[in-house]
Amino acid sequence: MKAPVIEVRDLDLNESVRNVSFTVAEGEVYALLGRHGSGKTTLLEILAGLRRPAGGSVRLRGADPYTDRDAARAGAVWRDGGLFPGLTVAEIVDTWRRWTLDPLTRVEALRLARLTDLADVAFERLTAGQRRMLDLALALVGRSDVLFLDEPTAGLDEADAREAWSVLLMLAAHGVSVVLTTRDPREACRADRVGILDDGRLRIRDDAAGRAAARLHAA
Repeated sequence: MKAPVIEVRDLDLNESVRNVSFTVAEGEVYALLGRHGSGKTTLLEILAGLRRPAGGSVRLRGADPYTDRDAARAGAVWRDGGLFPGLTVAEIVDTWRRWTLDPLTRVEALRLARLTDLADVAFERLTAGQRRMLDLALALVGRSDVLFLDEPTAGLDEADAREAWSVLLMLAAHGVSVVLTTRDPREACRADRVGILDDGRLRIRDDAAGRAAARLHAA
């Protein structure tokens, strides 16, 4: 049996969120479902190595992401996304590539995010869904095999949300591990497994129970 790509053990985020534990396997999509203020984004920042946990441990491929940023090729997409006025999609990706060690080619990054036909389009002309896919392309430039996504379909219409999920599931099928946050129980049920952050605890850990609880959470 393969070792988990992500291991979270007895993690303390703050005084109100404690003892969070879960694992994520290679090619798995794990959804963290919770209301506003439940700690989802803080937890994602800890997984991405941007915050030191108050207690417990996080391991990405066996290493601490806070002290060893090179342990795994991880990319992140945050809810607010990036703003790139005055640049085309291709120019934005090329700029990102210059800041990245051993990046994907521009062609490959745009292909993965299904933006090939928009390479020469100015950022200001992109729809909300296209801007979100551009954020994903930038997260993939570093050949990321782990993705952290903060409410990746927030503000998107149903068609754009379906497109985003189609890309995520394609990436997962090629071995990328995904952890995403959401407030939408219906979206959470698209993931392989669901963890519900509620009253400071991660309530559900296995897939069948997680999806059932997510449906109840929506009621």
